[in-house]
Amino acid sequence: MNRYLILALHVISLVLLGFGWVLDILHIDISVHYIIDFNLFSEKRSVLGMLEKLWTDHNYWPFLLIFLFGIIVPLIKSGIIFYLLLGKNPDQKWQRFVSAISKWAMADVFAISIFVAFLGANAMESTRAVLQPGFYYFVGYVILSAVIAMFCGKLNQNSTPKSA
Repeated sequence: MNRYLILALHVISLVLLGFGWVLDILHIDISVHYIIDFNLFSEKRSVLGMLEKLWTDHNYWPFLLIFLFGIIVPLIKSGIIFYLLLGKNPDQKWQRFVSAISKWAMADVFAISIFVAFLGANAMESTRAVLQPGFYYFVGYVILSAVIAMFCGKLNQNSTPKSA
């Protein structure tokens, strides 16, 4: 695959990631329906909004995990992919590092956990959950990022001189 096509896909994946961070990912409503309808709880959150809430509520451990694996690791991975795609003779150890870090990026796990929360909330009678656009952007990043890492690995394998 063409190096510049992979680079363009990588830039698109970063745009998806950015929208996934700032747009709401899940909207949950909890209502009581007896004589009158009464909304007890309505909450929309983006990834960055969730991080802000965790920090202000002094929930530092979940904040740290989401910040590290949902923000820092994808940014480090992205920087290394730029190096692999734009560098003259990138060192293969960085390709192995991207493969390893992809397993720890946890963006895919985060997306699945949002989906599980969505399903769980919809299973309760008085609760309604709606996936928001940020979720779809985030999932788009997860899928495209995995494809890019795979293509980047194949590209660098093909450009490595074979031993005689």
